[in-house]
Amino acid sequence: MIAGKRGLRLGAEGIMVGQDGKGLACYCKQPDGTDTSVEGSVLTSFAGFYSENRFRSLQGYQLQDYETLREGLDWKEAREIESKFSDAYLAGRYIQTVHTALEAQADQLVMGNWPAIAALAKALLDKQWEPKKPLKSGDQWSDAALAKYLSGEEIVEILSPPAY
Repeated sequence: MIAGKRGLRLGAEGIMVGQDGKGLACYCKQPDGTDTSVEGSVLTSFAGFYSENRFRSLQGYQLQDYETLREGLDWKEAREIESKFSDAYLAGRYIQTVHTALEAQADQLVMGNWPAIAALAKALLDKQWEPKKPLKSGDQWSDAALAKYLSGEEIVEILSPPAY
């Protein structure tokens, strides 16, 4: 959801969750060289954590703590991507200052877009379990044998305004 809002291309694989609770959103994470693209990739990485914690809170589950967040793959990728900000974007600020501001912005994006995020989560969780499919990249995203999938096409359909 946030990737689309920030203009990042959604992958055909869409989003998925394994029976082990690990999930993945497939979108173009590699910035195109612009600060806007770098910022979008970082915000999207952070938004996944805040979305999960909001969902956990609303369902009465224990929240993930900040240390778990910092150890996650999304956070590590975000740190690498942040190194691509231009000096003009940083404007003399420390990268940690920018990082903290982007974390807060990601949390606000999740709150402001919660109905759409919740609609995607519901659609994904309503799917049937099926054998986990390998990623085109060959990367391993979950140790589970079964997963639920929502394709990029289905995501676009859910998020598109109704035609009248």
